[in-house]
Amino acid sequence: MALFVLLISFVVLMVLGAPVAVTMFGSSLMYILVDPALSFSNVATKVVNGVTGTSLLSLPLFILAGEIMNSGGVTQRLFRFPLSFIGHLKGGLAYVNVAASMLFAGMSGSAIADTAGLGKIEMDAMDDAGYEKEFSVAITASSSTIGPIIPPSNTMIVYAVAAEVSVARLFMGGFIPGILMGAVLCVYIWFYAHRHNLPAQPKASWRERGHATIQAFFPILTPVILIVGICTGVCTATEAGALAVIYATLLNCVYNRGFKLAEMHTCFYNAFVSMAQICFIVMASGLFGWVVTLANIPSMIANALYTMGANKYVILLLINLIFLVMGMFLSINASLLIMTPVLVTLANMYDLSLVQIGVMVTLNLTIGLLTPPVGWNLYIMSAVSGLPFERVVKAIVPTLVPLVIALLLITYIPGLVTWLPDFLMGPGIS
Repeated sequence: MALFVLLISFVVLMVLGAPVAVTMFGSSLMYILVDPALSFSNVATKVVNGVTGTSLLSLPLFILAGEIMNSGGVTQRLFRFPLSFIGHLKGGLAYVNVAASMLFAGMSGSAIADTAGLGKIEMDAMDDAGYEKEFSVAITASSSTIGPIIPPSNTMIVYAVAAEVSVARLFMGGFIPGILMGAVLCVYIWFYAHRHNLPAQPKASWRERGHATIQAFFPILTPVILIVGICTGVCTATEAGALAVIYATLLNCVYNRGFKLAEMHTCFYNAFVSMAQICFIVMASGLFGWVVTLANIPSMIANALYTMGANKYVILLLINLIFLVMGMFLSINASLLIMTPVLVTLANMYDLSLVQIGVMVTLNLTIGLLTPPVGWNLYIMSAVSGLPFERVVKAIVPTLVPLVIALLLITYIPGLVTWLPDFLMGPGIS
């Protein structure tokens, strides 16, 4: 009876359009109300426990560091660096678009931050060079999906807290998949560039390349400093987040000479709003996860799949399909927190790597930012480009193909995710 009430109340609240956090919280309370063995005295403890993890403390710091980076003159320098080396290739600005996103991914940890921060710069440059606006939109939006894969990654921190997985191993696991995503997008660009005879930029001199390298050198060092610090044990993920804020502030003061205290206030405000939204979802999911576990739902789902005779390859495919669909309708963090108990159970039953699954579902849900109706990057690109939403959706469809290819590769070749953390940190619980 209690399980039936939980499922019905969850569905009803979702259909009524309630926020995901309210849906999780409300359906959990209904379950507790119906089950006589449970008491409301547990609610406060479970809600608070959801946001007391030390790893979660690093999240607001990385969000703040990304906001500070975005407010300074860093993004322009990151764009000019690859432009000086590969801008002269046919379709060079499209390659630069992907390369700049890969560089910015090591600072923002967010696909939305990438699109908002670099999107306008990339779109303006490609428009001025005569690229079709639809193609520019497609490459800018699809390359932004690399943001949550290459560390640091805000999404991976949320997953690490929910699944109790090492943040450092997840960060390391995202490096090769992030490079792979950039590579498959570049292959798509190569075919498109030669088919449509895309323009090329004038070749930069070595003097110009040297200047661009010097300008971008210290921003590019950001992810290197953080990851080396975490993997060598010099600092924890939380301490690395604090270091990122300090380093980003110093870069902002150097590169943005007109930097004012009011700008820092805006950065803190934006980071606070983002973190408040995440914390509300995490608190609600703490209670919801406890209730779902009591209702034995993860085990029921896993046992049903096991009874059907599904092997681990089918399970991996089902995980991808489920999260691709969820990414179309729910936010990244909500989807992660709702499904992580099921993922942990499946991983234990089928001897799957939780690090590999973490990177998989992060990419799945990031692709969801490019699919309607809840594709935030689609709305951002529509605003930046001036194209109607429908034309943005149509333009992005072809670039989903290389992203899905990258997803399938990291799904069925687990070494692409697990090799680097095992090599750098030694074999461990993945």
